[in-house]
Order: sequence, then C-alpha cells, then structure tokens
Amino acid sequence: MTARLTTRVVADDEDVHGDVLRALETVYDDVTVADGKGTTPDCVVAVAPLPDPDWASLVDREDVPLVVLTGPADAPSVRPRATEADATDVVVADTDRFVALANRVRGVVQGRRRHDDSPVPDVPADGRYLRDLYDVATDETLSFQDKADRILGIGLDRLGVENAHLSTIDRDPERYEVVASVGELPIEPGELMELPTTFCRRTIESEDVLAFNRAAEQGWLGDPAYEANDIECYLGSRITVGGSLYGTVCFMDRSPHGPFSEAEQAFVSLVARWLSHELERSRRGAALEALHDGTADLMRATTADSVCDTAAAVAVAALDAPRSRVWLADDGAGTTLRAAASHGCPTDPDPLDRAEGEGTPLWEALDGGEVCQYDDTDGLDGTGFAEATRSLLVVPLDTEGVLVAGSGTAAAFDEIDRSMAGMFGSNVVAALERTDWIDQLRTARERFSRMFESASDGLLLVDPGADAIVDCNDRVCELLGYDRATLRTIAPSTVCRDDIEDFRRLVASALDGGRARAEELLLRHHDGGRIPVEVSAARLELDGTDHVLASVRDVRDRKHREQALSVFNRVLRHNIRNDMNVIIGRASMLEDAMAPGDQQAHLARILDTARSLTELGEKARTFGQLDERDPEADSVEIGPLIDRVCESLSEEYPDAAITVRGDADAVAAVEPTLDVAVRELLENAIKHASTDAPTVEVDIASDGDGMTVRIADDGPGFPEQDRAVLEGGSETPLDHGSGLGLWLANWVVTAAGGSITVPDAGPDGSVVAMSLPASPDTTAER
Repeated sequence: MTARLTTRVVADDEDVHGDVLRALETVYDDVTVADGKGTTPDCVVAVAPLPDPDWASLVDREDVPLVVLTGPADAPSVRPRATEADATDVVVADTDRFVALANRVRGVVQGRRRHDDSPVPDVPADGRYLRDLYDVATDETLSFQDKADRILGIGLDRLGVENAHLSTIDRDPERYEVVASVGELPIEPGELMELPTTFCRRTIESEDVLAFNRAAEQGWLGDPAYEANDIECYLGSRITVGGSLYGTVCFMDRSPHGPFSEAEQAFVSLVARWLSHELERSRRGAALEALHDGTADLMRATTADSVCDTAAAVAVAALDAPRSRVWLADDGAGTTLRAAASHGCPTDPDPLDRAEGEGTPLWEALDGGEVCQYDDTDGLDGTGFAEATRSLLVVPLDTEGVLVAGSGTAAAFDEIDRSMAGMFGSNVVAALERTDWIDQLRTARERFSRMFESASDGLLLVDPGADAIVDCNDRVCELLGYDRATLRTIAPSTVCRDDIEDFRRLVASALDGGRARAEELLLRHHDGGRIPVEVSAARLELDGTDHVLASVRDVRDRKHREQALSVFNRVLRHNIRNDMNVIIGRASMLEDAMAPGDQQAHLARILDTARSLTELGEKARTFGQLDERDPEADSVEIGPLIDRVCESLSEEYPDAAITVRGDADAVAAVEPTLDVAVRELLENAIKHASTDAPTVEVDIASDGDGMTVRIADDGPGFPEQDRAVLEGGSETPLDHGSGLGLWLANWVVTAAGGSITVPDAGPDGSVVAMSLPASPDTTAER
C-alpha cells in the first residue's frame, strides 16, 4: 500500500464519512484524520451534496488538494461549487464510488508530492494493481470473458506465479471445468478435471484463502492433487454467485515460493470477490435478457396453451434447467392440476389430484403463494417429473397453477434463479390473464358480429373524427344500393347530405349522452334516390376511439301506410259526420211530426245511436290531434284548467253541479291537453249519474313530488269493463267504441307521466283519482 495519508473529510453524513475512510485504508497503510490543531492534511475529501457553510469552509481551506465526490444526478450543480472552491478534481461515480474516490486521492497526493519535490516513500505495487483491477471492473465495453482474462493477468503479475485460472464446480457429479486461464501451464478453458484430483476440493471447503508455497514440505505428499499436477505453490479462493458455490480462482506454480504475505492473500480474496461480483452481474443480466425476450413472447401469445408452451421454454433458457413443465388448475376449486406444457420431458403425466398429493411440492407452492426451492429431492414425491430430478424450483402462478423447473443435479438453483423465477411467474400470470381477456373479447366480438350481420335493420359503424364508415352490414348495403367494400369508402356525410346538419347533431348527441334518435332522415341511394329512414345511434368505444353505431330503419312503407290511413280517417270522419248529421236532422223532423207511440221510441233510439256515433268520430278526431302534439311537458296550473272545463260542461249540462275544492294553485308538469282527460272523466260522471241533477265533486291535493285530482260522483259506480280501461289503459276491453273516452283519458294522463286509479267508493257513487307529477319549479319551492 501507499505509506501514510493525513486527510480531512467533509460530508453531511457520518456513515459516508466512515465509508470514505474505509476506502482510503485499502490504498494506504495508515490513514490519519487531521484534528484541525495545526495538522495540515495531505488532501481534503468532500462528498457532495453539501450545505453552504461546508462549501464556504472548503473555499477558505489551507493550500492543499481538494477532491470532491458526487453522483451523476448531482454533478451539474456540484461542478460550479467545486470550481469556486478551487477543487483539484471532481469524481463522478455511482457504483463503487468510494473505491474510485480512494484511487483518485492516491493519484492527486502522489502528484502533489512529486510537484513539491518532497521525498516520496517507496510505493509497493498493490496500489497500481488495485487501480488496474478497478479500471477493468468498471469498463462497460468488456465482456465477462475479457474481464476474467485481464483480472487473472493482473493477479499473475502481482503474485509472480506460472498460472491463474477460474473454474466452475459441480458437486454432483464432482466435476471441475476451467472457465478462463492465463499463464504458462497447459491449462485451457473448457478443460474438465475430476474434482478429487484438484486442490480446489479443499479450497471450496473454507471461507479463507487456501495458500501454501512448498507443497512437498507442507504435508501434501501423497495427495491426489499433488501427485496428479506436481504443483508446489498455490493460492486459491472460493467464488459464490447468488449465495451458492460457483467455483474457484486459483494461482499456482510448479516451483516453490517464499511465504505468501497477508497482503498477497488479501489480494487473492479481493480478486475472488470481484470475480464473484462480475459473474453475478453477468448472470443477472443474461437471465433478465432471457426473461425480457421471453416476456415479449408471452405477451404475443393469444391462448393459454401458447402461453404455457412459451413459459416452459423460457424457464429452461433463463434458469439453465434441463426440464420444465407448466401445470394449470383444471377447475375453479383448484382440486386438480393438468400438465399444460412441458420442455425437456419425453411425456406428459396424468392429472394430479389434490387428495392424493396434498403437501407435496406442487400443491405446497400453489397454496403458499411463494417460490419453493428444493436442493435435493431424493425420496421426495410429487415433483411432477418422471425423470430423475435432484433440484426443483416450483413457481406459483397465482391461482392459475404452477411452473416447475427441474435438474438432475443437486443444488442446481440459487437465489438468483429463485428471484428470476418469481419475477417470471408474475409475467406468466399476467399473460394468462391477458388470454382470458382476449377470449372474452373474441367471444364478444363474435357475438357482436353475429348480431351485426343478422340485424333486420341496416347498421353503419361510423368514426366521427374521420367522417368515415368503418363497417356496415348487408341490410344497409341493400337499402342504399352499394356493395360492402364501396360503402366503406364513402363518407357518412355524403350518404346523408340532404340532412347533414341533423345527422351531425344526432352523432354529437350520441357521443355526448351515449344514445340518440332521429325520427326521420333522408339518405341517398346509389342511384340518387332519397330514402326516408329512422335512425337510432349509440356510442361505442373500439380500440380506445369513440365510434357511433347507427341503426337505420327504412320507413317508406310505414309512411305510405300512415298517409293512406290519414286520408282514410279524414274521409271516414267527414262522411260519418255529414251522414250522421243528415240522419239526426231527418230523424228530428220525424220525431216532431210523429204522434207519441211505439214508433216514436224506435225513432229516439235511432237519434241516440246517431249522436253516439257522431261523438265517437269526434273522439277519434281528438285523439288524432293529440297524437300530433309536442310531447314536451309544460307547467300547468291545475285549478284554472279544471275551472275552464267545468265552465264548458255547465253549458252542455246545466242541471249538473260540479264543485272544485283543494289546492287551486297546484302546478303539474303535464301538457295543456290534460283538459281532454279532465273533460272525459267529468262528462262520464255526469252522463252516468243516477239522477237528472247529478252532483260531481273535484278535490285537488298536493303531496310534495306530485298531486292527486279526485273526481267523485253519485252514480251507480264503475263497471268492471270501464275500470279495466281506466286502470289498465288497454284497448282490449273496448267493445265497438264503448269506453273510448275513458281510454282516451288514460292515454293522456299516462303520456304525461301520471296514472289513473279507481278507489273503492262504497255502495254509493264512484271515485276516479288522477296522480300527476308536480312541476320541478314547484317542487324546488317546497
């Protein structure tokens, strides 16, 4: 090491302070901390980031070198402060940062001493060798093989022996394989040896360096390794990777040497640790790369079987396992495991039943949810492999099953394998869940496709952003006169150019509210003709983009029928009204001229029937007018509306007495045409009264969210047929027009969001109750 060093360490953390001193002690025999009482340090070491007062103290320091250590993230802000403090050097490092700092301090101090022409103590070689080792270990451009060769070469030079080599060792069978070798002895990479004939069999039994310099004099005569190799001096240390034995690093010579110093043995131990670190980093990197590539393949798989096939193959490559198998739970209860995929196995076994294998490795991992590692499975049942298996890794796949990797060698897996296996298991679970989602999506797409193709209405799938028809079914192609491929190339705004603004409003409403409907739009046929259609639109998300699915229904036949019915009804009502007026007029003349008698009774019946038929025509005309109304509800004051109806009825029925009580200011959310329903119910009460002077009572009551209008009379009560018309709203009970007025009343009230009931009024009279929604403004006030 390099003699002595006196230093001052400036750091914002006591642990960092200790790390710096320990790193300096690897390159100096003696490290002293300046006490600030007249002792001038050889170098000041600062570890950033630092608070402002510490930077100020560095600016005012004595005339000695300053080395600043910082990480890559802080370097941009630290360098200006270091310049202000006139730092000698700034070391930017992340990994092995304190080793890099110690080597740089050594170089700065040596340079300063030479510059000052002060006497420099003899410098042993260890400092140079440590620097060389650090340079190799941190060179990211070198492969592991290149690093191993260079590190062994540095050791060969430091120790002055004939050969240095790195080996890997299998304990079962006991095999020794050379991985890298430098020097004069004929030991080549790839060479295999029997472990009992090597000194390494002793090296791996100790945590310390095995060292001897005169084998013949130090008890090795007769040892199989000595007799086979004729080696006189040897330094060796075990190498571990992932907590498990990997092999050894050995330095040897056929000639005796002087005794190996503690420094030389410490150097060999350091080389072993660095090689272990490089091997572990290389192992992890290779495993991660294999898992990365394998995970990409997993996520490309679209079925559970293909995921399992990929997982089994990746497990073999990433874990260096001769065989692997994926077992999937075959039922929701998880009582059976079936072999879904295998790699390196000649045959797949029969399913495993929990009742027969409870507590065995596969079920233990599945139930425990943790990766299970078995270093020697001799005598252990339930490994899932028919082949001879000594080592086992069982990876739970959530509730889906397990992934098993096996080897015929004992202790074939280490902590790195276990860690990688757990990480990979999570990826397999994600891939299996993805295939479940793909299956569900595929099923949904197939179901949608069947519905899409078999729909009786024409369907257009529209991308509003692109003004494009993404898809269409055969029905809409027939309707518009295009083949499917051509229709997909036509913008929907072209197909609906006559009502383009209405179409755009429809699409915007569907995107905004999820659904929208247009009673009638005009579409253009391929030949230029116009086709009236009814369109229902719904928002549909596909591949993250909002689309609109438009259902198009041809309404030409319906419009023709409606037009024909309108003409027919108008002519029919006109003719009935005119003809009935003639009948009523002539019958009235006959009634006036005819003497009382039986014939006059027949004539009265004719007049009643004619008037009823005329009234029926008027009700049909009223219904037609109501059907064409604006369906939007309004705020209607119920009291004044009922008063107007009563005033009209009092002219027609002067003997009737109608009384209105209750909340006359009540406001209902109904259409003004509610007066039709009120009139029908009041007139029905008057007409069916038991006396010539009927009495009708109307009561208006508000109850918060709504109101009730009760109409009570002194008549004989409601027949069951009329009750069914009012409460059921069905036209089935109507018999040749009887009850049409009541049905009309029910239709008006229910269309307004209300209802009609017929409460039991006892033996005398009848009651009809209309329940109506209150106006939102009224509700808010209450």
